[in-house]
Amino acid sequence: MELIKCEVCGKQIDIRYRKKDYLVVTHYFAGNIKRFYLCSICLPDLEKIIEGLKRVRKEEYYKKHPEYKYFYYLGISRETGLRYFALKEQLDKDIWKRISSFFYFCSYSSEEDDKDPPDSARGRWVTNKPKDVLKALGWK
Repeated sequence: MELIKCEVCGKQIDIRYRKKDYLVVTHYFAGNIKRFYLCSICLPDLEKIIEGLKRVRKEEYYKKHPEYKYFYYLGISRETGLRYFALKEQLDKDIWKRISSFFYFCSYSSEEDDKDPPDSARGRWVTNKPKDVLKALGWK
């Protein structure tokens, strides 16, 4: 008799006895394959488990790359190869004064392109030093 545990409720499942009493879910997660065993009672909780995995993965990614928590990634410069970021949220003036030296205004004009851009695309404050901005603000 080979017993496994349900990931949700902890119930012991005999995997040799009846195949319809449990479900095996294989999920590629954070570089390795994670296998979940669920009893027939806990099958409706499968979506909650997958959402929990996504949340954990996102938190691990933010620990590894904290700049993506506060910045949008805009792209890489063709000329310099630097990666550029923009802030996700608008800041107060006193906070902006502390970090304004790390940013510059990148404008977009219709002369550079044949199309007229929408008003939101006329320009943006960008930086290529998001980690320095995080240090200046004391954000983690």
